[in-house]
Amino acid sequence: MKHIGIVVPSFHIPSETFVVTEINALVKAGHKVSVITFENLNTSANLDSSVNVIIIKKSFGAAAKFATLKPLAALNATKIAFRFTSISAMSLLGYGLNIAEIIKRHGISHIHCHFMHAPLAYSIVASKIAGISVSSIGHGHDVYVNDTDLKLKLSLCDFSVAVCKDMAQKLSNYKVGKVELLHCGVDLSLFSCTPNRLNESVKLLFIGRLVEKKGLQFLLPAIKKLSKKYAICLDIVGEGPLMNDLKFLCEELGLDKDVRFLGRRTPLWLSKNTSNYSALVAPFCVSSNGDRDTGPVVLKEAMASGIPVLTTKLMGAKEIVNDSVGFKCEPSSIIGLETILTQFCELNPYERYAKGINAKRLVANKFNASSQAKKLSSWVQNS
Repeated sequence: MKHIGIVVPSFHIPSETFVVTEINALVKAGHKVSVITFENLNTSANLDSSVNVIIIKKSFGAAAKFATLKPLAALNATKIAFRFTSISAMSLLGYGLNIAEIIKRHGISHIHCHFMHAPLAYSIVASKIAGISVSSIGHGHDVYVNDTDLKLKLSLCDFSVAVCKDMAQKLSNYKVGKVELLHCGVDLSLFSCTPNRLNESVKLLFIGRLVEKKGLQFLLPAIKKLSKKYAICLDIVGEGPLMNDLKFLCEELGLDKDVRFLGRRTPLWLSKNTSNYSALVAPFCVSSNGDRDTGPVVLKEAMASGIPVLTTKLMGAKEIVNDSVGFKCEPSSIIGLETILTQFCELNPYERYAKGINAKRLVANKFNASSQAKKLSSWVQNS
């Protein structure tokens, strides 16, 4: 089976659990996998021990030597590099040649790039020089905000992956390249805890970076409106640029005692503690610059923990959550969030528990990382 090189801008980022989950599942599917990254941040405790993490180092000597061995391929890659408008041809060739040298040295036979911005352009140039297949997967900002040269990238990939139907439609509208739909999977073995909340009170959990597209600016006023009628508390896990603004909003609304900011927590903490909550709340919206969550893994991880999900009808969220596992409302709507919070609070503890059990079953049937990896593996093998 092909040796897959997974290209990511930085590795590893704790919030990007989908990358490590995919790598481990591909290893279990029979592939040798290496990570190729521009920045090695830290070690992932969950990463399979067989996976090699390779740092891209811009060495002009190694690049030049490699170019002399493959002059025709280097010439073809040069022509491709000059077609890009967002990155200089010299930068593309410099890093592209270095990645190509890594490909040759480690015997990599396919490149799969997470995110469709700059690293994908470097990966494409490298793959053309090395003479191997290349694929990409989009996640959000790279498709809806930083989308320069996206049509060209799609045309040069052997296949590209969309993580939800709306993204698949957007990518297909370019009418170039091969687009496949594949929801990010969840490693079910990490979420084996049994839900244990059967009380009347509602203890909600939010997990995510504190930025506009997560929608907390709409959720907090909705909780305030219901605070006199229902006993709702919220734990916010995550950090980000809106931390102070959101804390100030809580003070203004008088929610200081009902909302806790827990900061960053490890994936292990989340897998062990998520089941202690009544539900995950994920009020996704489209930010002012167009950024959005597309196929949120956090929803699937919460469902794998056996708790219901309260979210919005945005992008992949509407494909993941149905009425048997939670509630959905329109994005950016305080009234909508107030409505689904009310619906959830009106359920008795056993009805909430039943939705959580349904959620756990749904993830196992539709979003199992092993089955998702087998689909990706077949596309890689046929490319």
